[in-house]
Amino acid sequence: MSGKFLTDALLRIRNQIAPILAAALMLTASGTAFAAPPTAEATDDPRACAGHYHAALVGIAQADYPKIKAARTIAFKGDDSLPGSLIFAPPSRPRDADEMAALREAVAEARARGRAAWLASADNRWIADRIVTELGEYLTQDESPYLCGGVPAYLATVHAFANRIASAPAEPAAHLTIQRDAARRAIREAFAAMRPVPAPRFAPPERGSDLIAGLRPSKDAERVAAFLIPVGHSTRKRVYGPVIDPGLPPLAMAEVTPLASDRDRISALDDLVDTAEASGFTTPPELDETATGAADEKREASATGTRPVLVKLAALKPLIVGRQAAIADPLVRRALIAAFAEIEALDYLAHRPAGGDPMLAAIEVTLDAIEAAHAKACDCAD
Repeated sequence: MSGKFLTDALLRIRNQIAPILAAALMLTASGTAFAAPPTAEATDDPRACAGHYHAALVGIAQADYPKIKAARTIAFKGDDSLPGSLIFAPPSRPRDADEMAALREAVAEARARGRAAWLASADNRWIADRIVTELGEYLTQDESPYLCGGVPAYLATVHAFANRIASAPAEPAAHLTIQRDAARRAIREAFAAMRPVPAPRFAPPERGSDLIAGLRPSKDAERVAAFLIPVGHSTRKRVYGPVIDPGLPPLAMAEVTPLASDRDRISALDDLVDTAEASGFTTPPELDETATGAADEKREASATGTRPVLVKLAALKPLIVGRQAAIADPLVRRALIAAFAEIEALDYLAHRPAGGDPMLAAIEVTLDAIEAAHAKACDCAD
């Protein structure tokens, strides 16, 4: 049922897009009814404007349009050495809207394997193909006296569909900062989970006893003894032990874990694993074997160009995932999985290509060039 519904939806979308793009192209070719009538100050021969505009389109077709095809070829390559999915699935926890947006972007980057986001959808691939084809046909059309008509409508249509296949509004810097904070919080929680349980340090010097009730009553026997008043009705509280320990220094500010580079993220992973070993949550033989495997895979990754943080995470997965996991404590495992997942999402956002989709950027440059050429060549009054 869902597959048929998706197929019908894509078919409806494609049937809606084709007439719109065709109509926009027709407006360009024969849209005299939509073109503003020539004013008295305008030239008597509008063919001069159309000729200048056609010459500008030929220049755009030779200079800007080839960049779209080149960027489109690059978009299909990607990096097949990437896993294609997250190694550690982020555990379910309360997240605000910004954290969810950053996580969705990281998941999309992981699935895309370095390819453009629109390649993940057949419908978006079809729209991208139609945009490239329509632009090629528009830039190479024959000269016509009505070439200047309908251009704004055509550009608005192509802009709308280019924005439709674009990824989420590009906020890589904001998402990177949000995900970095989430990773630091998860790392702190993992260290807290591996912290030893504190032993009680202070014992009350006096303890109440039932023997007190059997002693000889005082002369004020009718007065209820203070120690017989239920705790819920007592307003005075006594805290045993000093409020502060003068032998300890003041609490220092929490250290901020650096996560800006690959080396920083690998160092954070090593610190978590070392703490797990030092706290007795894993056995040294299993940890040493895993660390050796991670080093071997890291050397192999440097030769093949694979990102070292992902290789490190893949090597650490046997520590906390599976029946033979070296760390058996469920609380520590859950905290480490959360920290590893946040670091992995951060790594994908950190390696996100700058500038967004190169093909969509080339399309925007071409559309801007067409708009500028139309404004310059089709102003016959000048």
